[in-house]
Amino acid sequence: MHKKILLGGGVIVGILAWWLISPIWRTIRLEEKLPTRPPKTETVLPGTTTTNPTLELSITPRAPLIAQAHEVSGEALLIKNDQEEFLRFENLKTINGPDLRIYLSADLKANDFVDLGPIRATEGSVNYTIPKGTDLNKYHYALIWCRAFGVLFSYAQFEPTT
Repeated sequence: MHKKILLGGGVIVGILAWWLISPIWRTIRLEEKLPTRPPKTETVLPGTTTTNPTLELSITPRAPLIAQAHEVSGEALLIKNDQEEFLRFENLKTINGPDLRIYLSADLKANDFVDLGPIRATEGSVNYTIPKGTDLNKYHYALIWCRAFGVLFSYAQFEPTT
């Protein structure tokens, strides 16, 4: 009887442990297009409109993602249109983890950073909006950071523009 209770408890603990740890192996795939804004619509004459489809996109040179605590592949880009700036991961492939965040940081220890939010995908191409006024010469590292354990999963380093 005592062995059956221990065996049943072990099974329950095993199931609970699997449920808690399994997100690490979960893959989230997302393929977002390059960030754009809706085309401008202008009134030419009363009752008529025209659409200006042009959009100026400025893309920095690509920076490879570099493994730190966990393997990673892909590239990071900084993209700017006439209204917003974005961090974009292309061809991203990494593992999931607890409380993963995307930071723009002044260093690799995340002492001074801008939090762009939770990781939205572990594979694919993903855009993160950069808050207006962020100094990209100061915050020239893009980090995949585990906030729960204070661990750097991976990073990309951009060259300052000035």
